[in-house]
Amino acid sequence: MSSRKHTRYKLLLDEGLPPKETFPTLNNLHSLKHIKHDLKQGGAKDQAIYKIAEEENYLVVILNTKDFKPMIENKKPTIICLSSGITNRKIDQKICGILKRLKPEQKRGHIISVSNEVSMIKKVRNIL
Repeated sequence: MSSRKHTRYKLLLDEGLPPKETFPTLNNLHSLKHIKHDLKQGGAKDQAIYKIAEEENYLVVILNTKDFKPMIENKKPTIICLSSGITNRKIDQKICGILKRLKPEQKRGHIISVSNEVSMIKKVRNIL
């Protein structure tokens, strides 16, 4: 029987999200950093947050898709966008499930939408 090796992803939590300790399973299985509480970058602009994610190889967990969507390119970090109304417990469960199935090529240039009902992974199409 073959067992699949667990991939430990690096996730950067946007300022609008609670501290990483709020997501115990996710925090245990992956490396979480909060832009304000861990990196002491509270009030950072979205471009600065995305630049940190790009330089440090993080996936970014956000609430405001519209601000981040224009920044995503094929070779830049994937964002995980949470819908409003989703509980912290559900966020913890759903993101863990998504990361367990995430393919290596989906770490860059994708938007992962997470809601109470459904989760979708979508490739960003860049127009040059």
